[in-house]
Amino acid sequence: MNDTVIIRQVQNGDTEAFSELVQKYHQNLLSFIHRLVRDQHRTDDIGQEVFLSVYKSLSKFDPERGTPFVAWLYIIARNRCISELRAIEREKRTRHDDFDHMSLGGDTAEEELIRQERFRAIEASLDQLPEPFRTTILKTLEGDSPRDIACECGIPQSTVKTRLFRARVKIKQLMNGYIGGVGHERRI
Repeated sequence: MNDTVIIRQVQNGDTEAFSELVQKYHQNLLSFIHRLVRDQHRTDDIGQEVFLSVYKSLSKFDPERGTPFVAWLYIIARNRCISELRAIEREKRTRHDDFDHMSLGGDTAEEELIRQERFRAIEASLDQLPEPFRTTILKTLEGDSPRDIACECGIPQSTVKTRLFRARVKIKQLMNGYIGGVGHERRI
């Protein structure tokens, strides 16, 4: 079926018709996204976010303006990938800046060594944290509220809160592996 016909059906309230567009473009769109971000977890998340964004914006799409649906879809995907890559770059810069600004502050060599080990454990835990949890928790560390993150990512605020909860649980598990188990978790 023609994209324009399917789009008109969705715009007229047939929400099931959208699944035809998803089926038609899903695989190729994920391949396109993966070529840009080179991370399967991010690819899947971005793909879902793009289709959700397209669905929400489809009422404004006018096939008569001359832009094919598939071009519009890929423009949205490209823009979302660019945003994700910028966030990754910010995340890397933030982590390096945080370590560059550490000061000894009069601590003993032993205390400084413990602090540095803790920071290395945190950094390694963040590196192992799967997406979208890593990006979500880093955005909160940068000062973004769950509401800000929800707006930026186009997801419900409850999803952000769930991701934060799961990220904290996973970070705690990973940190326990680095630091040495149950007795140390309160010192983190």
